Amino acid sequence: MRRSNPAPSPQKPPAARCASSAVKGLLFTGFLMGQSLALQTSLAQTALVESPLSRSEQEVVAWVAEQEDDMVALLERLTNINTGTLNKEGVDEVVALLEAELLDLGFDSRSLTGDVIEMPSCPGSEYTIDVADHLLATRKGAGKRLLMIGHVDTVFPLDSPFQRFSREGDTAYGPGVSDMKGGLVVMLYALKALNHFDQLDGKAISILLNSDEEVGSLSSRKYVEQQAALHDYGLVYESSGNNRLTRARKGLGQARFVVNGRASHAGGAHQQGRSAIKELAYKIVEIENMTDYETGVTVNVGVINGGEARNTVAPCAEALVDLRYPLPQQGLDAVRQWEEIFGNVYSYPVDSGELSTNSWTSLHRPPKIPTEESDALLNKTIAIGRLLGQELTVTDSGGGTDGSLTQAIGLPTLDSLGSDGTGAHSKREEGRISSLVERAQLSVVLIGRLAEI
Repeated sequence: MRRSNPAPSPQKPPAARCASSAVKGLLFTGFLMGQSLALQTSLAQTALVESPLSRSEQEVVAWVAEQEDDMVALLERLTNINTGTLNKEGVDEVVALLEAELLDLGFDSRSLTGDVIEMPSCPGSEYTIDVADHLLATRKGAGKRLLMIGHVDTVFPLDSPFQRFSREGDTAYGPGVSDMKGGLVVMLYALKALNHFDQLDGKAISILLNSDEEVGSLSSRKYVEQQAALHDYGLVYESSGNNRLTRARKGLGQARFVVNGRASHAGGAHQQGRSAIKELAYKIVEIENMTDYETGVTVNVGVINGGEARNTVAPCAEALVDLRYPLPQQGLDAVRQWEEIFGNVYSYPVDSGELSTNSWTSLHRPPKIPTEESDALLNKTIAIGRLLGQELTVTDSGGGTDGSLTQAIGLPTLDSLGSDGTGAHSKREEGRISSLVERAQLSVVLIGRLAEI
């Protein structure tokens, strides 16, 4: 039995690994290059027309500059609470902490139920993601409606040796300091600054904090998309890397598949066995060969597991697969190829019916393809940064964020408003402390101006 939940778009005949797909990839690259030139021209124009900071904005910006110690203290507190996606207790603790802060700022809040995501697995290695609840906080108002998004989970489980916050000069180290607890601090202090000067009053702002972004927002996607349809601008507080705002992103997919074979004695009855590990190996080669750098599609088998003992022909083996793709059709084509690979037997010349594969697939992030509206938002943000003495550059990325979900719904979205940092998803993760103030200052001006458009 095979199970699949790709994106709901209808599948078309396969185009991956053929000339037309290569042309599509090159056309997409050319599109981005052309758009980048247009972006630079538009940016120059925008920088000229973006009005100087008002006295009120200067006051708010100055107040933020005085909050660095408190911002660092909050970052340390958040970082020292483990929020690996599967650690519901830690995730709930951070959500409760942030909810209390938002309630103090006059937001109404409600929990959004998390889900249990079950996937096929070998006996004894059950793979289930029990997602903690998410949080939606809202303030009603007039003018443009802003949706601010952040995730509280990290990739570091409870048994990770990388658990604590530390600091050396202007650099913070720890799990999530940039991805994205630094962004949560930036978001919160931008709102605190506006509230301090009574500038939150009358603004329509929603805050969505999800607990499963690091595993693909498998539970929260529906909430993100629902809220995207109700707002005018999306602001996502992922890390800004090294003073960079991300313009375009690849789509992301994932698969988990389990090969079931037939166990037998590796010495006395080897011929009677059907090795799930052997079949898994053949399938891995086929899957890895889907990578095509010309079209921008990359596939990675990241985790494998299987077998019972050295001297037993393996009855079960499993793998987790990652997919990145620039164009929506390429994702659909990849799922079709996966299903063909899962349905075939490669390791034995005659299929006796004793080898089978169960699978789960998901295209959990669509590509983030720039639009005129999202470029205008990007231009405005860079121009405001210049008013604040921040020289922000533009980049594209193969990494995914919830901003890809909101943009695909039609919400113009900027998805890298968090603090600077590098080394995400590793024990080398670090963040630039002074960027906490910089990005919060950027946000207070941006929020104020967007809400009044």
